[in-house]
Amino acid sequence: MYVPFHQLPDSARVWIYQSAQPFTPDRQAELAAVLEDFTSGWESHGIPLHASFQIRFGHFIVLAVDEDYKDASGCSIDKSVHFLQELQNRLGLNLFDRSRQAFLAEDQVQFVEVKSLKQEVQAGKITPESLTFNNSVATVGQLRDGWLLPAKESWLARYFRQVPQV
Repeated sequence: MYVPFHQLPDSARVWIYQSAQPFTPDRQAELAAVLEDFTSGWESHGIPLHASFQIRFGHFIVLAVDEDYKDASGCSIDKSVHFLQELQNRLGLNLFDRSRQAFLAEDQVQFVEVKSLKQEVQAGKITPESLTFNNSVATVGQLRDGWLLPAKESWLARYFRQVPQV
C-alpha cells in the first residue's frame, strides 16, 4: 500500500539506487508513475507493505518500507530488485552501477569513478568537506541525517588519512 514518503517514520527501511545519467523531468514523471504503482501493490507474503518512494536530486530512487507495520521479507526485497532491474532495462538506465561515487557540488550531482577517488583526493579535487552521498543508509532517519555528508565523515575518510600534510 502506497504511503506518502513524509508520513513514514524515521525507522522505516530504505534502499537507494543511483543513476549517473540524470532523470529528465519527463523521465521523473514516468518513474514516479511506475514507482507508485509498484509500491501500491508491494506485498510481503500476501500482506501489503506500507511502502513509498522518492526521486531525489534527479539521480536517485529511494524505496522505503515501514517495517513497524510489516517487515519486508527476503522475497519482497527480491521482488523490488527484480522490478528495478526490469525498469532499468526498459528505460535504458543503470541503477546498479556501484563503480561511481556521487558528490554534490554547486547544487549539481557529480560522479567519480571509485577507482579514481584516491587520485582525486591527492589532486585536491575531492576535499574532506566535499559533500558525498552515503547510499548505505538504512532508514528514513538516516537518510535525512546522514545521507549527504562531508567526505571526511564517510567511508572516504581513509583517503584523507593517506594524503601527505604540507
